[in-house]
Amino acid sequence: MKPKSRLQAARHRRGWTQGELIDALVAAAARLGVEAPSPTSWKTLVSMYENGRRPMSADHRLLFREAYEATDEELGFPSADFLLDEHASPPGQDLRSKLPVAVNTEMLRYLTSVLQQHAQAEPLVGPQFLVAPVQSQMPLIEAMCREAYGPLREEVLRVGTRYAEFLGWLYQDTGHVQEATRWTRLAMEYAHELGDPTLIAYVFQRRSNIATEAGHAGHGAGLASAGLRYASHLSPRAHAIVLRQLANSKAGLGEHGETARVIDQALAETDSGDDSDPVAGYCSVSFIEMEAANCDVRLGRPDQAVDTFRESLRHWPTVQERDRGLCLARLATANVVLEDVEGAHQAAVQAVGIARQTGSARILNELYRLQPRLARWHKLVEVSELNRELDTMKRAAPPPTLGAP
Repeated sequence: MKPKSRLQAARHRRGWTQGELIDALVAAAARLGVEAPSPTSWKTLVSMYENGRRPMSADHRLLFREAYEATDEELGFPSADFLLDEHASPPGQDLRSKLPVAVNTEMLRYLTSVLQQHAQAEPLVGPQFLVAPVQSQMPLIEAMCREAYGPLREEVLRVGTRYAEFLGWLYQDTGHVQEATRWTRLAMEYAHELGDPTLIAYVFQRRSNIATEAGHAGHGAGLASAGLRYASHLSPRAHAIVLRQLANSKAGLGEHGETARVIDQALAETDSGDDSDPVAGYCSVSFIEMEAANCDVRLGRPDQAVDTFRESLRHWPTVQERDRGLCLARLATANVVLEDVEGAHQAAVQAVGIARQTGSARILNELYRLQPRLARWHKLVEVSELNRELDTMKRAAPPPTLGAP
């Protein structure tokens, strides 16, 4: 039977009965600390909601988003953040600022735990499966940041900063620059109000990364330098991640000496840092080596870059699969500049597999930029097959736009 609504289709895609959906809604209410109807009442409501016989209240929409880990659009809800029902406030009152319950520590613990799980999964699975569930949490988090006051406000802002920054990163890695910029700016707003130097510096380098990848290296260098004003407050790895972003920007500006100096400093910080750092634990030596090699490619030193890429890949952390794909794609570029077509092909084929698995636009962008460089060898069977596969991927989803390299 064809689903009557997107809400019903969401349940069918998961293979859930109405009873299983009701169990998920009850569990969602418990996690969020929200009062919800009884299972008996839910049975009637679910049927009415799925068949469009009753508009859904804001608090119930929150629970459906949580249960399905989906956005309003995916569930067929209107674009506004609320719907009026018989208990709604008078017309003209902004219902979006109202939480179903007061902000409490249980809500914060739940949101923090979910974010940690998403952050652990993201380097392995990439952004494509995480944008929707993270996005679905943002209406609640934004409402909390609007309403919270007193002793809990600081922790609410901390959660808000981390979620907004993470969502900005997911959008960047899927090629949506405007959304990436929007959420990263919101993270900066929260971080500044919070006054946490580590989060302020980290978000500055995220904004720098977006600007630099969009081809605005001067702006990127300025933002990274702003982050380094907080260097004395940063852990070694958080310091290193800001430094590597400054190096990327300096390479984009063609500053050889400054790039090398900053990379050396970042490597020294990373080597002494703790990988349990909650903000920049992913910043391993291999990661900085990959960034150093990418700088070398930008500065016209592909031979040096190839050696560094290969050394980095030899001891790459197994949990950083998406970044390994990016490293391989960049290695392919360095190889083709040196006219090592076989090496370029081998690295590119591995990168294609990881790009398919993770949906990372940054890997795909690197591979799409590789194609014109391989044009001289397009008649080779392996190059022809690689081009055909990349062209198929382009047709399936047009190349994302992240800006100039």
